[in-house]
Amino acid sequence: MYAVLIEVDVAGVDRDSGIQALREHIVPAIQQLPGFQSGIWLTGNDQGAGLSLTLWDSEENARTMADRFGVGSSPAMSAQVARCEVREVAATA
Repeated sequence: MYAVLIEVDVAGVDRDSGIQALREHIVPAIQQLPGFQSGIWLTGNDQGAGLSLTLWDSEENARTMADRFGVGSSPAMSAQVARCEVREVAATA
């Protein structure tokens, strides 16, 4: 299993609108990608950095996700991906 960790700069995004777009558009689209297992999306912190951690059945599918939402991409509104990493999962609980 592989994970994709994404940090998104959401400093310029209205919190409520951003969460709505995430729930109604971004998450459903990601759920439809091949190999999706699960995901967690966190709201932005005081510096405007939101995080997501998605789990994938293979490195290939994780890299497909990372390519789609890589650094510099804009998943919604004025949010911009600042960091995107693919890592092998060592353990889950």
